[in-house]
Amino acid sequence: MFHVKHSPDLPRTCRKNGLELSDSQWVLMDRYVALLLEWNQKVNLISRKDEENVWTAHILHALSPLFKVRFPDSLTALDLGSGGGLPGIPLAIAQAGWSVILLDSIQKKCTAMRDMVERLGMAGRIRVVCARAEEKREGEKSRGSVDVVVARGVAPMAQLVKWGAPYLKRGDHSGGVAESGGKYVVTPPALVAYKGGDLEMELREMKVKARAEAAALVSLAFAGSDEAGLLEKKLVIVVS
Repeated sequence: MFHVKHSPDLPRTCRKNGLELSDSQWVLMDRYVALLLEWNQKVNLISRKDEENVWTAHILHALSPLFKVRFPDSLTALDLGSGGGLPGIPLAIAQAGWSVILLDSIQKKCTAMRDMVERLGMAGRIRVVCARAEEKREGEKSRGSVDVVVARGVAPMAQLVKWGAPYLKRGDHSGGVAESGGKYVVTPPALVAYKGGDLEMELREMKVKARAEAAALVSLAFAGSDEAGLLEKKLVIVVS
């Protein structure tokens, strides 16, 4: 197993941005990164050039929405197109009340994620589903069952809305986003997409093709994001 322990700067950056993780959570995050890099030698989960910057390029990025957005303490999230468990596994480690479904269509990646979840001792809270997002079959029992769909670098927004919407719970109440105390407060059901760059065309296409609009476009720039190379990252929140 690779041993790539987080630097002391990481917990400091999280604390500066209002996210306090316990020592045991950081130990679990260390184990996850080691497993991710171990599996990355066999299966392409992250770019090889990102391996030495895995903590900033992947873990910090996965956690960064928690700096700007407040979610319910307890919810079920589906990580659409999870790949190597990103952002689902770091979010599950950081949010003890979350249950997470990791959805991916590639069997080798699902095998890697199941092994990582098992070895992290998180099988009680994290489930891996191997299926295409747009197909029912294996994903059928997950449909209509989740509070939040998260997606990181998977597809354009119009496609994400079409793929993600069937998984969200359908109830009497619509989701919403409100600003409070310097944070965006999300009321599920909601789709949360990690994005970057100029999104004007993508959001326009989402409005036309998926008949959906962003409830919030959140800059993920935070104290320390410049040094981490995450200055241009954004979050698109769509509620239903």
